[in-house]
Amino acid sequence: MEEIYQCPLFLGVDKRTLASVMDGKCRVRDFSRGETVALQDQPYKSLFVVEKGILRAEMTNREGVKAVIEDINAPRAVAPSFLFASKNILPVTLTALTDSTVVYLPKNVLLWLMKKNARILENLLNSISDRCHFLSERVRLLQFGTIKSKLQSYFMEQKHNSGSAVFTIPNTQQELADMFGVTRPALARAIKQMEQAGTIIRKGHRTYEFH
Repeated sequence: MEEIYQCPLFLGVDKRTLASVMDGKCRVRDFSRGETVALQDQPYKSLFVVEKGILRAEMTNREGVKAVIEDINAPRAVAPSFLFASKNILPVTLTALTDSTVVYLPKNVLLWLMKKNARILENLLNSISDRCHFLSERVRLLQFGTIKSKLQSYFMEQKHNSGSAVFTIPNTQQELADMFGVTRPALARAIKQMEQAGTIIRKGHRTYEFH
């Protein structure tokens, strides 16, 4: 469980203190690529922390239409705000995009840690605030943005995350179309137009240079 201590939730907290509190109180489970980690709308009683690998978060509506919300890379906590909601259920289905390890931190243990260490509480509030900002931007794009503006924001985010103008995107065109609420042909046309304008340059399979 070494990697869990690198989770943003525990930044600035003494590792030995965390280890002494969490030892024997957390459950750890490994998942193979493609395996379902958790289902949308299931009770959320322990905080999921991705220790290794990548989880994909997808949301499904009543008609069965799926939308990719995001990919959660280790080491990161999953939906911490929902753990403390009055109706604490998972808003998404989680699937292992790669071989992954998830640590389950019971809610009562996390509450005890926050009472004992204000830095953990501050980290949690920062995480929740960042997620609110992310979701508000996602809603804005889905509701008001054109396909090109959605792609522009998406490529800008990938460039920022990779720290380079050249990067490989984690999503297929169909996943992007689902994410943006558009058809795949419409998305493909918008990508082609951005390539023709020189905004993006295709370097390989799902690898682009963004200007």
